[in-house]
Amino acid sequence: MNILIIIALSLLTLISGLITWLGISGPVILGVVTLLWGYFTHFESVSVGQVIVVWVVAGGLELVEFFLGGLAARNYGASSRSMWLAILGGILGTIIGAGLFVFIGALVGLLAGSYLGAYIGELSLGRSETEAAHAAMGALLGNVAGKTLKMVATFVMGIWLIQQVV
Repeated sequence: MNILIIIALSLLTLISGLITWLGISGPVILGVVTLLWGYFTHFESVSVGQVIVVWVVAGGLELVEFFLGGLAARNYGASSRSMWLAILGGILGTIIGAGLFVFIGALVGLLAGSYLGAYIGELSLGRSETEAAHAAMGALLGNVAGKTLKMVATFVMGIWLIQQVV
């Protein structure tokens, strides 16, 4: 029975990590699984405190993902306005992209929205197209870093869950 649990949770962890790139939150999925596992086992192998920690980490990862694009743009020389426009563009791009194209639209929207937000923000301040593109590339790379961080964190959370239940 343990081997089946390990295989099932391993597959769930792998899928949860990979679908993070499609705009679906892997950490939140693992938070739900952790909560359900605890509930159905009367919180013997996973405590209520551990479930709360998993949910806090999942929420924190969501915030980090949203803000990392803007912070990276700022690191690449963007103004404060462009940083916030990159964050807003990423959020709006995700929503619009997910509505237009199932699955991949959220990722494309996130990347395009944050890039355009930073780019337009820099151009509106009178910066050159080269400077605007440099800042916008920072926003794009920041979002890729955020998605990568969420994916890796999902894998770590899944491995932790497997260790707890076996």
